[in-house]
Amino acid sequence: MKRLLALTAFFSVLAEVTFAEEPQQPRFEVGTSLSVGNATELVLRNGTYDNPISRLVWDIPPSLAVDLSVEWPWNRWTSTALALGAAFPITSGTMVDEDWNTGSGSTDYSSARSQQIGYLATHWTVRAEQVFSPWENEFRIGVGLLYRWVSWEGWNGTGHYVQNNGAVTDATFSGLLISYQQQWFIPYLSCSWTWKQPGWQLTPSVRLSPYTWCFDTDHHYYANSAAKTFLDNVRGGFYEQTGLEVAFPGGERWSWGIRATAEIAWGAVGDTTTVTNYVSTNGSTLPYGSSTSSAGAWFQEVNLMAFVRN
Repeated sequence: MKRLLALTAFFSVLAEVTFAEEPQQPRFEVGTSLSVGNATELVLRNGTYDNPISRLVWDIPPSLAVDLSVEWPWNRWTSTALALGAAFPITSGTMVDEDWNTGSGSTDYSSARSQQIGYLATHWTVRAEQVFSPWENEFRIGVGLLYRWVSWEGWNGTGHYVQNNGAVTDATFSGLLISYQQQWFIPYLSCSWTWKQPGWQLTPSVRLSPYTWCFDTDHHYYANSAAKTFLDNVRGGFYEQTGLEVAFPGGERWSWGIRATAEIAWGAVGDTTTVTNYVSTNGSTLPYGSSTSSAGAWFQEVNLMAFVRN
């Protein structure tokens, strides 16, 4: 009987503590930010980033972004956060395409370099994160998933080509030459800690992942049509985002602040599928081809945001 009374008392106290907590309110945040960075597409020679056959670097020119997020607390120690961001370029950038030792034939390139005007066409980011904060010292850990879709177009430009036989060619191009997109899926772990002071607070944070996945598509255009398409499926590598936030109270129920972040996804390696839609100069066609461990991709960006939240 005593054990039954003790067990009843325990669950009564537990229920009282659980349901006596003040109702948790969702936290909304709206921000605007300035972003800059670049993305890289690699054609690999030996399955590593050392000594690639080809490298294309696409600028993320200075861009203004709109960022919306909500964090929904389930209780005092765990919450679900969702964030959406879209960036819009202020100006154009460049795309630089370089090749080295593309083959052993006399007309293969020992080196080649072209540069085009690079236009950022799409930049969307979606993030979902489950956050845990069971401690009273403002230390938080989390597990999340990042999805990012970025695309570009390369227009006009110039090229300089050196063949193995010593011939040198300079060329000028006009029109749409290349379009490219990356779609990243990255699971990650996160942690942050908030240092509170009278009138302000400081929060360093980090997100890390030992695995990334990117599906990227490269269209090369000839006669204004997509004549050759490269489909890359790369995975592995690592992801890191570091951040530092300072926030100030703006009123009884809201605050404002500034947040700086730097992130990189690097080291992913994978396969390339090539789809060819034209007849080559020797009359042959290569409608389909694939190669393993021949593709690489990375992405890096820095961001400075001003935000308000409740």
